[in-house]
Amino acid sequence: MDAHNVLKLDPKVFDPASISEDTKAFNQKLMEIMSKGPKWYESHSPAEQVGAKRYREMRAAGETPLPKATYLDSAEDFDIPSRDAGRTIPCRILRPTNNKPIKAVFLHIHGGGWVLQDQKSQDPALQDIANETGLLAFSVGYRLAPEDPFPAGPNDCYDAAEWLIDNAESKFGAPLGFAGGESAGGHLSMLVTLHLLQHSNQKYADFRFKGLLLHFGCYSMVWMPQVYNFVRPEVLVLDKDLMDHYIKVFLPGKSDKEKRHPSISPLFADLEPLRGKLPPALFTCGTEDPLLDDTMFMSTKWLMGGAEAVVKIVPGAPHGFIMFPRSMKGSGAEEGMKAVEEFVLSKLQ
Repeated sequence: MDAHNVLKLDPKVFDPASISEDTKAFNQKLMEIMSKGPKWYESHSPAEQVGAKRYREMRAAGETPLPKATYLDSAEDFDIPSRDAGRTIPCRILRPTNNKPIKAVFLHIHGGGWVLQDQKSQDPALQDIANETGLLAFSVGYRLAPEDPFPAGPNDCYDAAEWLIDNAESKFGAPLGFAGGESAGGHLSMLVTLHLLQHSNQKYADFRFKGLLLHFGCYSMVWMPQVYNFVRPEVLVLDKDLMDHYIKVFLPGKSDKEKRHPSISPLFADLEPLRGKLPPALFTCGTEDPLLDDTMFMSTKWLMGGAEAVVKIVPGAPHGFIMFPRSMKGSGAEEGMKAVEEFVLSKLQ
């Protein structure tokens, strides 16, 4: 694949006329579901606020637009050390169940606006990736806001990456090879990559991922134009109001200037000193997503930094589309997962 051409896109993918009737119906159903329940920061009644903890339970039970969490018996729970004394970081491992040899470890960082979900939220999708590609999926249960705002969550992800660089081969028989995640997980995966490349310890600074899997990530904590322009009759998984509340608890008290710091917003990082070191990256996003600009801007910046940027845009797919079951008609999940598998296999050759 020619890294100078991989960003080329057919303009038709952005045309509303390219959205299938199945996808329109899927999105309409999501908006109907979203309209019937409170958001995580709202109240069931004047006396009862949902709150992040209760909403996490609701999302796991399938009481929000995203599907109910499915926990697989094939998954293993695993703890790793934290930089903070007296605590460990919960993680979850999914190995191939079809006798494929483990070729590399995939550090998965879940989404949820830095507030919701956990390391158990994506078992079926991660098992699919493991079985199709031979990766061992290692999902990190980083700390969440509002209980633990920035930099707690990123620090846990940094600790997980460093631990895997040190221990993956001895523990799992294969080195760390990939990192990635959905939404906030895409953001944190990008932060992890830049953290390692700029590390003061040469061992980590010399490490190179084989590839990044970045799904509808948020790369600027100061919103891009699409966040303001994306207005639908009802909330389609994500909108500016939700994003404002997520960022309020993830980055409490931060000014816009502070939010633009590269340690928070990777879109503002200077990639020129890292030319020749940036790993190939797959960026996926649907056109019915307020974070579409983030994907387009970050992928273009990645290409400008000399790296390979493969961009998969799915017409009409909403935020979170790849997290739905692949068989769900109109979701775009099958198209997104196929792009993941093709990208990973191309980097394992």
